[in-house]
Amino acid sequence: MNSLQQARWSALGIGLLIIAGSSVPGSNIPKAFQLTPDKLIHCVEYFVLGIFLFRWSRLEFFSKRYNLLLTLVIGSLFGALDESYQRLIPGRTPDLWDWVLDTIGVGLSVIMAVFIWPSSLTKKP
Repeated sequence: MNSLQQARWSALGIGLLIIAGSSVPGSNIPKAFQLTPDKLIHCVEYFVLGIFLFRWSRLEFFSKRYNLLLTLVIGSLFGALDESYQRLIPGRTPDLWDWVLDTIGVGLSVIMAVFIWPSSLTKKP
């Protein structure tokens, strides 16, 4: 498997893990997660998703601006889809602020890409 395929599968895998977590009914959420601030969990999981989305887009496309925008848009739309999906799960409800924190998490990964990995924005590995 080449690095592009690994990046695609990694981003997909993180997305599936997020959906799996959203599929847990409200009454079955582990106590450890109930004690952790919900918004922090959203921000962290979407930060990780953003890193993997950026890595995939960097390998797939050439334009720096396009990679950053694509990462932000796909991550934010995925967050909206995830929140909407929770409407179908017993004991779970969609929350606008959860989506906002999802988008902030992806946005933070984009900021990290700009300031911490600037060389990765100008060339494909």
